[in-house]
This record gives sequence, structure tokens and C-alpha cells, in this order.
Amino acid sequence: MRILLHVPLARGSTRGNWITALRWEKILTQMGHTVCTVDPAEFESAAHGAYNLLIALHARRSADVITKFRSAAPQAKIIVALTGTDLHIDFMRGADGFDKVNGSIEAADRIVLLEPQGLKKLLPQVHSKCSVIYQSSVLPALQKKPRDSAFKISLLAHLREVKDPFLICRAAALLKKTSTASIYHAGEATTPSWEHRAVQWTQKSPRYQWLGPIPHRDALQLLANSQLTVLTSHQEGAPSVYSEAAALGVPILSTRIPASLGILGSTHPGLFDVHDAPRLANLIERAETDPGFYRELRDASLELADFLSLDAESKAWKNLLAIWQQGQSGPGQSPG
Repeated sequence: MRILLHVPLARGSTRGNWITALRWEKILTQMGHTVCTVDPAEFESAAHGAYNLLIALHARRSADVITKFRSAAPQAKIIVALTGTDLHIDFMRGADGFDKVNGSIEAADRIVLLEPQGLKKLLPQVHSKCSVIYQSSVLPALQKKPRDSAFKISLLAHLREVKDPFLICRAAALLKKTSTASIYHAGEATTPSWEHRAVQWTQKSPRYQWLGPIPHRDALQLLANSQLTVLTSHQEGAPSVYSEAAALGVPILSTRIPASLGILGSTHPGLFDVHDAPRLANLIERAETDPGFYRELRDASLELADFLSLDAESKAWKNLLAIWQQGQSGPGQSPG
């Protein structure tokens, strides 16, 4: 198949949608498909080719692209991947993005969810065209450094309201003085105000250091050298840190949100409620001081490795596209 893959962020972004798209491009190419991956500025020129399929990440941000493609290439197929805020924020009735998300879902021939809890947000009549594809992570060669005396915690999150990035700072302020916990936060400040707050926290908290936007490989190295990684978001689609931590055997603490329930499971020992700094502080202290609890967290990460593997993700894509490859006669019309 000839596939156009649209990412609603400028090329070069370190945000999750691009990480997902580049991995999907590689998976689909290795399956024998021809894939053209574009950002919004590249879509118009690339769309003059003939494609069998559009894969659009994010229902709201890709809504205009989906509309143009469907109008110009009515015989081609469309897959809409619901990646996070489109499902959990934009798809709420009354939200600014509701109509666009709903329109994208109606236009889609298939909908990809990144975890099964997302089905609860969708009307039953569209469930039949939904598939869950768990995200994997392809890790470069990483060198784990020897453990030092500090209990190293990583937070891999861009600075946005939905990430609640400074919850971990509020939790750190509640730790006992005997704790050696040190928190390293890698992520882009999306506004000058967020940057100012991150700098302020770095200056006033002896346990916290904001590293800014670092290359993905460096973020993975930070994760590999952590005793613990933390996710503090209000909402997520399917954060890549889950599969990255699983591949590395790094224990996870996470807010109890649909993504964590869908991927980590409701019985995961490291869950805490949104905004709950005291509970997060308690879990950090237990992980640092209780070897049995730490092993429980580590084992929970290792148990995720199989279904968050690249093989499992590739198989899911193969099964999804098989419905259209039987009797494939040629490309659809040009969407340009």
C-alpha cells in the first residue's frame, strides 16, 4: 500500500506524536508498504501523490487534513489515531475541539486507540471500527552507569498544564530529610512562564533539577540510569515512557488515569491519584527504603515488556491492514 502519514506538529519536534509516527513509518516500511510521513507544512506538496491510505495522528489537529483527503480521494481509506488530548479533552461535549474530533471519527474507516480504556469515551456504534495498538519503544544501545548514593528519579515530560510537571516538586518537599531522592526532569518548556517556573523550582528545591529539552536518546539514557521514573499527568494517550521503562526494567510511579489503567493495569503497585503529592511522596519513600516494594515495582515493569514489544506492535499493524490488502487493485485517487 501507498500510505500518507500525517503528524500535526512541525518536523523536528521531540513530542510524542513524532516519536510514534517515526516508529510506525519504520514498522510499515518493513512490512513492504511505501510510507510518506509529513508535517502540516509538507502535506500540500506531498498530497499530490496517489495513496491508498491516510494515517492521521490526533483527531482535532489533523481534522483539516482528514477533510481534504476524504474529499479529494474518496476511494482511499483513512485511519485516525487518537493520541491523547483529542480523546480525553477535545472530545468532551462543549469543548472547543469537539466538532473537529467528532468529524474525524466519523470520517475514519478505522480508529486506532493506544490503550483499551479509550473505548469508554467513544459511542458503542463506532467500537466495531476501533483497534488497540499498544506502543512499543525501540531503544538504542545504552550504558547503565554504576549506582551512586542518591536515589535517582527521572521525569520525562514537557511542561504543559496537562502534565502537572511540578507535582513531583511538591511531593519532594514532603520527603523525610534522610531521603537521598534526586529528581531530574527532562522536557521542553512550552511557554516562557513554564520555563520561569521550572527555573524557580530548580533554584529553590535541592532535590529537583530541570534539564530542559534534551535529545530523545539522552532522555532514554537518563531513564536507564534512574532507579525510578514518575508520570504525573492529568491525562495521556499512551506515554512512551511506559514501554521505555518496561524495556529497561525501570520501576514506574504514575497517576491513576485511563492510560495507566489500560496499560499498567488497575493493580499496578505504583499508582496514585491526580494532584496527590502526599501519596506520591509516600510511594517514593517506600521505593527508596523498602527493597520488597521496589522489587514489586520493578517486576511490574518487566511484566509489561512482551505486550509493549515491537513484535506485538508490528503484528497489530499487520492484522489491521490485512483487511484492505486482500484484493488491493491499486492506489486511490490523488488527494492533491
